[in-house]
Amino acid sequence: MNAEASKPYLDTVSPDEVYNSAPLALCLVDRQMRFLAANESLAQTLGRPRNELVGAAIGDVLPAVVPLLTRGFRMVDAGKPLSTKLMIELPGTGKIFRVRARPFHDADGRIVALSCAMVDITEARAAMKALQDMEQLCNFALQSAGQWIWEYNLATGVVWRSPHWKSVLGYEADEQVGADETMAWGIVHPEDQHQVRSRFNRLISGEAEQFEAIYRVQHKSGRRLWVLSRGTIVERDERGAPLRVLATSVDISLQKQIEEELSATVRQREMLERELIEANRRLTALSEIDPLTELPNRRKLDEVLVRELRRRERNGSSLALLMIDVDHFKDFNDLYGHPEGDECLRLIAGALRSNARRSGDMVARYGGEEFVAVLAETGEAEAAIVAENMLAAVRSLKLPHAGSLFNLVSISIGIAVLGPEARTTGMPSDALVRAADHALYAAKQGGRNAIALAPMRDGEEMRLLPRSDRTGPATAEPPLADGTALP
Repeated sequence: MNAEASKPYLDTVSPDEVYNSAPLALCLVDRQMRFLAANESLAQTLGRPRNELVGAAIGDVLPAVVPLLTRGFRMVDAGKPLSTKLMIELPGTGKIFRVRARPFHDADGRIVALSCAMVDITEARAAMKALQDMEQLCNFALQSAGQWIWEYNLATGVVWRSPHWKSVLGYEADEQVGADETMAWGIVHPEDQHQVRSRFNRLISGEAEQFEAIYRVQHKSGRRLWVLSRGTIVERDERGAPLRVLATSVDISLQKQIEEELSATVRQREMLERELIEANRRLTALSEIDPLTELPNRRKLDEVLVRELRRRERNGSSLALLMIDVDHFKDFNDLYGHPEGDECLRLIAGALRSNARRSGDMVARYGGEEFVAVLAETGEAEAAIVAENMLAAVRSLKLPHAGSLFNLVSISIGIAVLGPEARTTGMPSDALVRAADHALYAAKQGGRNAIALAPMRDGEEMRLLPRSDRTGPATAEPPLADGTALP
Protein backbone atom coordinates (compact mmCIF):
# COMPACT_ATOMS: atom_id res chain seq x y z
CA MET A 1 0.00 0.00 0.00
CA ASN A 2 1.52 3.33 -1.05
CA ALA A 3 1.56 6.42 1.14
CA GLU A 4 -1.35 8.13 -0.62
CA ALA A 5 -3.54 5.01 -0.47
CA SER A 6 -2.81 4.47 3.22
CA LYS A 7 -3.31 8.12 4.21
CA PRO A 8 -7.12 7.90 4.78
CA TYR A 9 -6.52 4.89 7.01
CA LEU A 10 -3.73 6.57 8.97
CA ASP A 11 -5.97 9.60 9.55
CA THR A 12 -8.37 7.31 11.44
CA VAL A 13 -5.70 5.93 13.76
CA SER A 14 -5.65 7.72 17.09
CA PRO A 15 -2.60 7.95 19.37
CA ASP A 16 -4.50 5.94 21.98
CA GLU A 17 -5.05 3.11 19.49
CA VAL A 18 -1.37 3.04 18.55
CA TYR A 19 -0.34 3.04 22.23
CA ASN A 20 -2.94 0.48 23.28
CA SER A 21 -2.10 -1.96 20.45
CA ALA A 22 1.67 -1.90 21.04
CA PRO A 23 2.95 -5.48 21.48
CA LEU A 24 4.90 -4.60 24.63
CA ALA A 25 3.57 -3.76 28.07
CA LEU A 26 3.58 0.05 28.29
CA CYS A 27 2.63 2.52 30.99
CA LEU A 28 3.12 6.12 32.08
CA VAL A 29 3.87 6.70 35.78
CA ASP A 30 3.84 10.12 37.47
CA ARG A 31 5.92 11.30 40.41
CA GLN A 32 3.18 10.22 42.85
CA MET A 33 3.73 6.65 41.58
CA ARG A 34 0.34 6.45 39.89
CA PHE A 35 -0.49 4.98 36.51
CA LEU A 36 -1.34 7.87 34.16
CA ALA A 37 -1.74 5.49 31.21
CA ALA A 38 -1.49 1.77 30.54
CA ASN A 39 -1.96 -0.28 27.40
CA GLU A 40 -3.73 -3.58 26.88
CA SER A 41 -0.51 -5.63 26.89
CA LEU A 42 0.28 -4.37 30.41
CA ALA A 43 -3.27 -5.09 31.56
CA GLN A 44 -3.02 -8.66 30.25
CA THR A 45 0.42 -9.12 31.81
CA LEU A 46 -0.86 -7.99 35.22
CA GLY A 47 -4.20 -9.78 34.84
CA ARG A 48 -6.22 -6.65 35.54
CA PRO A 49 -8.66 -4.63 33.45
CA ARG A 50 -6.96 -1.68 31.83
CA ASN A 51 -9.46 0.87 33.21
CA GLU A 52 -8.64 -0.26 36.76
CA LEU A 53 -4.94 0.41 36.24
CA VAL A 54 -5.25 4.03 35.15
CA GLY A 55 -5.11 6.16 38.30
CA ALA A 56 -4.12 3.22 40.52
CA ALA A 57 -1.09 3.41 42.78
CA ILE A 58 1.72 1.39 41.26
CA GLY A 59 2.71 0.20 44.71
CA ASP A 60 -0.62 -1.67 44.94
CA VAL A 61 0.03 -3.46 41.65
CA LEU A 62 3.81 -3.71 41.20
CA PRO A 63 5.44 -2.85 44.53
CA ALA A 64 8.82 -4.13 43.29
CA VAL A 65 8.88 -1.39 40.65
CA VAL A 66 8.46 1.55 43.07
CA PRO A 67 12.13 1.65 44.23
CA LEU A 68 13.30 1.38 40.61
CA LEU A 69 11.10 4.24 39.44
CA THR A 70 11.96 6.38 42.48
CA ARG A 71 15.63 5.94 41.66
CA GLY A 72 14.80 6.62 38.00
CA PHE A 73 13.24 10.01 38.82
CA ARG A 74 16.31 10.91 40.87
CA MET A 75 18.59 10.00 37.99
CA VAL A 76 16.71 12.00 35.33
CA ASP A 77 16.39 14.97 37.69
CA ALA A 78 20.16 14.85 38.07
CA GLY A 79 20.60 14.68 34.31
CA LYS A 80 21.89 11.11 34.37
CA PRO A 81 20.86 8.44 31.84
CA LEU A 82 18.49 5.73 32.98
CA SER A 83 19.84 2.21 33.36
CA THR A 84 18.70 -0.33 30.75
CA LYS A 85 19.36 -3.31 33.04
CA LEU A 86 16.46 -2.97 35.48
CA MET A 87 14.72 -6.30 36.01
CA ILE A 88 11.79 -7.41 38.14
CA GLU A 89 10.05 -10.71 38.82
CA LEU A 90 6.26 -10.67 38.62
CA PRO A 91 5.00 -12.18 41.89
CA GLY A 92 3.22 -15.48 41.56
CA THR A 93 4.10 -15.99 37.90
CA GLY A 94 7.81 -16.73 37.82
CA LYS A 95 8.11 -14.32 34.89
CA ILE A 96 11.02 -11.92 34.70
CA PHE A 97 10.74 -8.55 32.97
CA ARG A 98 13.31 -6.00 31.89
CA VAL A 99 11.97 -2.51 32.64
CA ARG A 100 12.98 0.32 30.35
CA ALA A 101 12.04 3.89 31.13
CA ARG A 102 12.37 7.29 29.54
CA PRO A 103 11.51 10.72 30.92
CA PHE A 104 8.19 12.18 29.79
CA HIS A 105 8.06 15.97 29.47
CA ASP A 106 5.11 18.30 29.63
CA ALA A 107 4.61 21.20 27.23
CA ASP A 108 7.03 23.34 29.28
CA GLY A 109 9.77 20.73 29.06
CA ARG A 110 9.48 19.58 32.68
CA ILE A 111 9.88 15.93 33.51
CA VAL A 112 6.50 14.97 34.95
CA ALA A 113 6.44 11.22 34.44
CA LEU A 114 8.35 8.18 33.29
CA SER A 115 7.27 6.29 30.18
CA CYS A 116 7.95 2.62 30.87
CA ALA A 117 8.11 -0.52 28.76
CA MET A 118 8.22 -4.01 30.26
CA VAL A 119 9.88 -6.69 28.12
CA ASP A 120 9.30 -10.33 29.07
CA ILE A 121 12.76 -11.97 29.13
CA THR A 122 11.69 -15.13 30.95
CA GLU A 123 12.24 -17.38 27.95
CA ALA A 124 15.50 -15.69 27.01
CA ARG A 125 16.85 -16.11 30.55
CA ALA A 126 15.69 -19.71 30.62
CA ALA A 127 17.39 -20.32 27.29
CA MET A 128 20.60 -18.74 28.59
CA LYS A 129 20.44 -20.89 31.71
CA ALA A 130 19.88 -23.97 29.57
CA LEU A 131 22.88 -22.98 27.47
CA GLN A 132 25.05 -22.76 30.58
CA ASP A 133 23.73 -26.10 31.83
CA MET A 134 24.51 -27.66 28.48
CA GLU A 135 28.12 -26.48 28.66
CA GLN A 136 28.47 -28.16 32.04
CA LEU A 137 26.82 -31.25 30.65
CA CYS A 138 29.36 -31.35 27.83
CA ASN A 139 32.21 -31.33 30.35
CA PHE A 140 30.63 -34.26 32.18
CA ALA A 141 29.83 -36.05 28.92
CA LEU A 142 33.54 -36.29 28.09
CA GLN A 143 33.67 -39.05 30.72
CA SER A 144 30.45 -40.74 29.75
CA ALA A 145 29.54 -43.37 27.18
CA GLY A 146 27.58 -40.81 25.19
CA GLN A 147 30.79 -39.14 23.96
CA TRP A 148 33.74 -40.54 22.13
CA ILE A 149 37.49 -40.33 22.20
CA TRP A 150 39.61 -40.58 19.10
CA GLU A 151 43.30 -40.90 18.40
CA TYR A 152 44.98 -39.87 15.20
CA ASN A 153 48.22 -41.52 14.11
CA LEU A 154 50.08 -38.98 12.01
CA ALA A 155 52.51 -41.56 10.63
CA THR A 156 49.83 -43.89 9.21
CA GLY A 157 46.99 -41.37 8.78
CA VAL A 158 44.66 -43.82 10.56
CA VAL A 159 42.18 -42.73 13.25
CA TRP A 160 40.92 -44.88 16.09
CA ARG A 161 37.61 -44.05 17.81
CA SER A 162 36.14 -45.36 21.03
CA PRO A 163 33.18 -47.73 20.60
CA HIS A 164 30.65 -45.09 21.69
CA TRP A 165 30.95 -42.95 18.58
CA LYS A 166 28.64 -45.10 16.45
CA SER A 167 25.80 -44.98 19.00
CA VAL A 168 25.95 -41.17 18.95
CA LEU A 169 25.43 -41.29 15.18
CA GLY A 170 22.57 -43.83 15.53
CA TYR A 171 24.48 -46.92 14.38
CA GLU A 172 24.94 -50.30 15.97
CA ALA A 173 28.47 -51.26 16.94
CA ASP A 174 28.81 -53.75 14.07
CA GLU A 175 27.37 -51.44 11.38
CA GLN A 176 29.65 -49.89 8.79
CA VAL A 177 29.76 -46.08 8.73
CA GLY A 178 30.94 -44.76 5.38
CA ALA A 179 33.41 -46.30 2.97
CA ASP A 180 36.36 -46.32 5.40
CA GLU A 181 35.83 -45.77 9.11
CA THR A 182 39.54 -45.32 9.70
CA MET A 183 39.75 -42.13 7.61
CA ALA A 184 40.25 -39.18 9.93
CA TRP A 185 37.85 -36.76 8.25
CA GLY A 186 35.57 -39.21 6.47
CA ILE A 187 32.57 -38.50 8.72
CA VAL A 188 32.93 -34.71 8.48
CA HIS A 189 30.43 -32.89 6.24
CA PRO A 190 32.13 -32.02 2.91
CA GLU A 191 31.44 -28.31 3.34
CA ASP A 192 33.18 -28.32 6.75
CA GLN A 193 36.26 -30.39 5.87
CA HIS A 194 38.38 -27.45 4.71
CA GLN A 195 38.03 -25.48 7.96
CA VAL A 196 38.51 -28.61 10.09
CA ARG A 197 41.71 -29.57 8.24
CA SER A 198 42.94 -25.97 8.44
CA ARG A 199 42.46 -25.89 12.23
CA PHE A 200 44.14 -29.29 12.63
CA ASN A 201 47.14 -28.19 10.51
CA ARG A 202 47.62 -25.15 12.77
CA LEU A 203 48.05 -27.58 15.70
CA ILE A 204 50.54 -29.72 13.81
CA SER A 205 52.56 -26.71 12.61
CA GLY A 206 52.79 -25.32 16.13
CA GLU A 207 50.65 -22.22 15.42
CA ALA A 208 48.06 -23.41 17.97
CA GLU A 209 48.45 -25.34 21.21
CA GLN A 210 45.07 -27.03 20.89
CA PHE A 211 42.91 -28.27 18.06
CA GLU A 212 39.27 -27.18 18.25
CA ALA A 213 36.64 -27.36 15.54
CA ILE A 214 32.87 -27.42 15.24
CA TYR A 215 31.48 -29.26 12.27
CA ARG A 216 28.57 -31.29 11.00
CA VAL A 217 28.27 -35.07 10.73
CA GLN A 218 25.41 -37.12 9.34
CA HIS A 219 23.22 -39.21 11.65
CA LYS A 220 21.96 -42.57 10.41
CA SER A 221 18.46 -41.04 10.19
CA GLY A 222 19.77 -38.47 7.71
CA ARG A 223 19.69 -35.46 10.01
CA ARG A 224 22.80 -33.42 10.69
CA LEU A 225 24.52 -33.39 14.06
CA TRP A 226 26.78 -30.63 15.24
CA VAL A 227 29.99 -31.94 16.81
CA LEU A 228 32.62 -30.14 18.84
CA SER A 229 36.09 -31.69 18.78
CA ARG A 230 39.03 -30.69 20.96
CA GLY A 231 42.46 -32.28 20.97
CA THR A 232 46.16 -31.87 21.59
CA ILE A 233 49.46 -33.54 20.70
CA VAL A 234 50.24 -36.32 23.18
CA GLU A 235 53.34 -37.86 21.57
CA ARG A 236 56.33 -36.55 19.65
CA ASP A 237 59.46 -38.18 18.22
CA GLU A 238 62.98 -37.47 19.40
CA ARG A 239 63.18 -34.42 17.14
CA GLY A 240 59.93 -33.00 18.57
CA ALA A 241 57.80 -33.79 15.52
CA PRO A 242 54.20 -34.72 16.44
CA LEU A 243 53.30 -38.41 16.20
CA ARG A 244 49.95 -38.76 17.90
CA VAL A 245 46.96 -36.54 18.62
CA LEU A 246 44.37 -37.41 21.27
CA ALA A 247 40.98 -35.70 21.05
CA THR A 248 37.41 -35.87 22.29
CA SER A 249 34.23 -35.24 20.34
CA VAL A 250 30.85 -34.31 21.76
CA ASP A 251 27.44 -33.88 20.18
CA ILE A 252 26.44 -30.22 20.66
CA SER A 253 23.35 -30.28 18.46
CA LEU A 254 21.06 -29.38 21.36
CA GLN A 255 23.36 -26.53 22.33
CA LYS A 256 23.31 -25.22 18.76
CA GLN A 257 19.53 -25.50 18.73
CA ILE A 258 19.31 -23.47 21.93
CA GLU A 259 21.69 -20.90 20.46
CA GLU A 260 19.53 -20.62 17.35
CA GLU A 261 16.37 -20.36 19.45
CA LEU A 262 18.03 -17.75 21.65
CA SER A 263 19.12 -15.83 18.55
CA ALA A 264 15.57 -16.05 17.25
CA THR A 265 14.30 -14.75 20.61
CA VAL A 266 16.77 -11.87 20.50
CA ARG A 267 15.80 -11.06 16.89
CA GLN A 268 12.12 -11.11 17.85
CA ARG A 269 12.79 -8.81 20.81
CA GLU A 270 14.74 -6.44 18.59
CA MET A 271 11.89 -6.46 16.09
CA LEU A 272 9.38 -5.69 18.86
CA GLU A 273 11.61 -2.88 20.11
CA ARG A 274 11.78 -1.43 16.60
CA GLU A 275 8.00 -1.66 16.36
CA LEU A 276 7.72 0.09 19.73
CA ILE A 277 10.07 2.85 18.57
CA GLU A 278 8.02 3.25 15.40
CA ALA A 279 4.79 3.27 17.41
CA ASN A 280 6.23 5.97 19.70
CA ARG A 281 7.39 7.95 16.67
CA ARG A 282 3.93 7.79 15.13
CA LEU A 283 2.34 8.62 18.48
CA THR A 284 4.59 11.67 18.81
CA ALA A 285 3.83 12.75 15.24
CA LEU A 286 0.09 12.34 15.74
CA SER A 287 0.21 14.24 19.03
CA GLU A 288 1.87 17.23 17.33
CA ILE A 289 -0.40 17.54 14.27
CA ASP A 290 -3.81 19.21 14.08
CA PRO A 291 -6.03 16.57 12.41
CA LEU A 292 -8.25 19.09 10.60
CA THR A 293 -5.64 21.27 8.91
CA GLU A 294 -2.65 18.90 9.11
CA LEU A 295 -0.64 21.81 10.46
CA PRO A 296 1.46 21.58 13.63
CA ASN A 297 -0.75 22.05 16.69
CA ARG A 298 -0.32 24.34 19.67
CA ARG A 299 1.80 21.82 21.54
CA LYS A 300 4.30 21.71 18.67
CA LEU A 301 4.14 25.50 18.35
CA ASP A 302 5.12 25.96 21.99
CA GLU A 303 8.09 23.63 21.53
CA VAL A 304 9.29 25.37 18.34
CA LEU A 305 8.82 28.86 19.78
CA VAL A 306 10.93 28.09 22.85
CA ARG A 307 13.62 26.59 20.63
CA GLU A 308 13.64 29.57 18.25
CA LEU A 309 13.82 32.07 21.14
CA ARG A 310 16.87 30.26 22.48
CA ARG A 311 18.45 30.15 19.04
CA ARG A 312 17.80 33.86 18.59
CA GLU A 313 19.52 34.57 21.92
CA ARG A 314 22.59 32.64 20.76
CA ASN A 315 22.74 34.07 17.23
CA GLY A 316 21.49 37.62 17.89
CA SER A 317 19.09 37.37 14.95
CA SER A 318 15.52 38.62 14.47
CA LEU A 319 12.42 36.55 15.16
CA ALA A 320 8.91 37.36 13.95
CA LEU A 321 5.62 35.90 15.14
CA LEU A 322 2.37 36.40 13.22
CA MET A 323 -0.96 35.90 14.97
CA ILE A 324 -3.61 35.23 12.31
CA ASP A 325 -7.38 35.16 12.70
CA VAL A 326 -10.16 34.45 10.19
CA ASP A 327 -12.49 37.46 10.05
CA HIS A 328 -16.13 36.92 11.05
CA PHE A 329 -15.63 33.16 11.19
CA LYS A 330 -18.48 32.58 13.62
CA ASP A 331 -20.80 34.29 11.17
CA PHE A 332 -19.38 32.08 8.40
CA ASN A 333 -20.24 28.94 10.38
CA ASP A 334 -23.72 30.28 11.14
CA LEU A 335 -24.35 31.07 7.47
CA TYR A 336 -22.80 28.05 5.78
CA GLY A 337 -22.57 25.36 8.44
CA HIS A 338 -19.68 23.75 10.28
CA PRO A 339 -18.65 21.32 7.49
CA GLU A 340 -18.10 24.29 5.19
CA GLY A 341 -16.32 26.04 8.04
CA ASP A 342 -13.94 23.10 8.41
CA GLU A 343 -13.22 23.12 4.68
CA CYS A 344 -12.64 26.87 4.84
CA LEU A 345 -10.02 26.37 7.58
CA ARG A 346 -8.30 23.64 5.59
CA LEU A 347 -8.03 25.88 2.52
CA ILE A 348 -6.77 28.82 4.57
CA ALA A 349 -4.19 26.56 6.24
CA GLY A 350 -2.87 25.59 2.82
CA ALA A 351 -2.70 29.22 1.69
CA LEU A 352 -0.80 30.24 4.83
CA ARG A 353 1.59 27.33 4.61
CA SER A 354 2.41 28.15 0.98
CA ASN A 355 3.77 31.53 2.10
CA ALA A 356 6.05 30.21 4.85
CA ARG A 357 8.28 27.73 3.10
CA ARG A 358 11.74 28.54 4.42
CA SER A 359 13.45 26.02 6.68
CA GLY A 360 13.04 28.32 9.70
CA ASP A 361 9.34 29.08 9.06
CA MET A 362 6.39 27.28 10.60
CA VAL A 363 2.64 27.82 10.45
CA ALA A 364 0.59 26.18 13.22
CA ARG A 365 -3.05 26.08 14.19
CA TYR A 366 -3.39 27.93 17.47
CA GLY A 367 -7.00 27.00 18.12
CA GLY A 368 -10.38 27.55 16.55
CA GLU A 369 -9.95 29.93 13.61
CA GLU A 370 -6.59 31.25 14.85
CA PHE A 371 -3.22 30.42 13.32
CA VAL A 372 0.33 31.38 14.22
CA ALA A 373 3.36 31.74 11.97
CA VAL A 374 6.88 31.64 13.40
CA LEU A 375 9.46 33.21 11.05
CA ALA A 376 13.09 32.76 12.08
CA GLU A 377 15.69 35.38 11.14
CA THR A 378 12.96 37.71 9.91
CA GLY A 379 12.77 41.46 10.55
CA GLU A 380 9.77 43.81 10.44
CA ALA A 381 9.94 44.50 6.70
CA GLU A 382 10.18 40.83 5.74
CA ALA A 383 7.44 39.88 8.21
CA ALA A 384 5.15 42.56 6.75
CA ILE A 385 5.74 41.18 3.23
CA VAL A 386 4.94 37.63 4.36
CA ALA A 387 1.79 38.87 6.14
CA GLU A 388 0.68 40.83 3.06
CA ASN A 389 1.25 37.76 0.89
CA MET A 390 -0.83 35.67 3.30
CA LEU A 391 -3.70 38.16 3.12
CA ALA A 392 -3.50 38.10 -0.67
CA ALA A 393 -3.35 34.29 -0.76
CA VAL A 394 -6.50 33.98 1.36
CA ARG A 395 -8.31 36.59 -0.76
CA SER A 396 -7.31 34.71 -3.90
CA LEU A 397 -9.22 31.69 -2.61
CA LYS A 398 -12.36 33.76 -3.34
CA LEU A 399 -14.37 32.02 -0.66
CA PRO A 400 -17.81 33.75 -0.50
CA HIS A 401 -18.78 35.23 2.86
CA ALA A 402 -22.08 37.09 2.92
CA GLY A 403 -21.45 38.06 6.54
CA SER A 404 -18.31 40.07 5.71
CA LEU A 405 -18.03 43.66 4.48
CA PHE A 406 -15.75 42.31 1.78
CA ASN A 407 -18.17 39.55 0.71
CA LEU A 408 -15.18 37.20 0.79
CA VAL A 409 -13.39 35.31 3.51
CA SER A 410 -10.45 37.36 4.80
CA ILE A 411 -7.94 37.28 7.60
CA SER A 412 -6.36 39.78 9.96
CA ILE A 413 -2.77 39.53 11.18
CA GLY A 414 -0.91 40.87 14.19
CA ILE A 415 2.90 40.96 13.97
CA ALA A 416 5.42 40.98 16.81
CA VAL A 417 9.11 41.14 15.90
CA LEU A 418 12.10 40.78 18.18
CA GLY A 419 14.98 42.61 16.53
CA PRO A 420 18.63 41.64 16.99
CA GLU A 421 19.10 44.48 19.48
CA ALA A 422 16.30 43.33 21.80
CA ARG A 423 17.39 41.77 25.08
CA THR A 424 15.12 38.82 25.78
CA THR A 425 17.20 36.51 27.95
CA GLY A 426 14.71 34.41 29.89
CA MET A 427 11.77 35.99 28.09
CA PRO A 428 8.78 33.61 28.21
CA SER A 429 7.45 32.60 24.82
CA ASP A 430 3.92 33.66 25.75
CA ALA A 431 5.10 37.29 26.03
CA LEU A 432 5.80 37.33 22.29
CA VAL A 433 2.45 35.64 21.64
CA ARG A 434 0.65 38.26 23.75
CA ALA A 435 2.33 41.07 21.83
CA ALA A 436 1.25 39.57 18.50
CA ASP A 437 -2.24 39.01 19.88
CA HIS A 438 -2.53 42.68 20.88
CA ALA A 439 -1.49 43.61 17.35
CA LEU A 440 -4.11 41.23 15.96
CA TYR A 441 -6.71 42.99 18.08
CA ALA A 442 -5.57 46.30 16.63
CA ALA A 443 -5.87 44.88 13.11
CA LYS A 444 -9.43 43.78 13.90
CA GLN A 445 -10.25 47.19 15.27
CA GLY A 446 -8.70 48.70 12.18
CA GLY A 447 -11.37 47.25 9.94
CA ARG A 448 -10.21 43.61 9.51
CA ASN A 449 -8.48 42.27 6.41
CA ALA A 450 -5.63 44.24 7.95
CA ILE A 451 -2.15 43.98 9.41
CA ALA A 452 -0.91 45.60 12.62
CA LEU A 453 2.63 45.72 14.00
CA ALA A 454 3.12 45.51 17.77
CA PRO A 455 5.43 48.01 19.55
CA MET A 456 8.43 46.05 20.83
CA ARG A 457 10.76 48.94 21.77
CA ASP A 458 10.37 51.80 24.21
CA GLY A 459 8.59 54.78 22.70
CA GLU A 460 6.95 52.81 19.88
CA GLU A 461 3.21 52.70 19.30
CA MET A 462 0.93 50.19 17.68
CA ARG A 463 1.07 50.57 13.90
CA LEU A 464 -1.64 49.63 11.44
CA LEU A 465 0.12 48.95 8.16
CA PRO A 466 -1.20 50.86 5.09
CA ARG A 467 -3.61 48.99 2.87
CA SER A 468 -2.23 48.04 -0.54
CA ASP A 469 -4.49 46.32 -3.03
CA ARG A 470 -6.75 44.80 -0.38
CA THR A 471 -10.38 44.64 -1.39
CA GLY A 472 -13.10 46.17 0.75
CA PRO A 473 -14.39 49.60 1.66
CA ALA A 474 -11.74 52.28 1.67
CA THR A 475 -12.59 53.76 5.03
CA ALA A 476 -10.51 55.72 7.47
CA GLU A 477 -8.89 53.53 10.11
CA PRO A 478 -11.27 53.42 13.11
CA PRO A 479 -10.02 53.98 16.66
CA LEU A 480 -9.21 51.17 19.07
CA ALA A 481 -11.83 50.04 21.58
CA ASP A 482 -10.43 52.25 24.31
CA GLY A 483 -10.78 55.32 22.08
CA THR A 484 -7.09 55.56 21.19
CA ALA A 485 -6.54 56.30 17.53
CA LEU A 486 -4.13 54.06 15.66
CA PRO A 487 -1.18 55.85 14.12
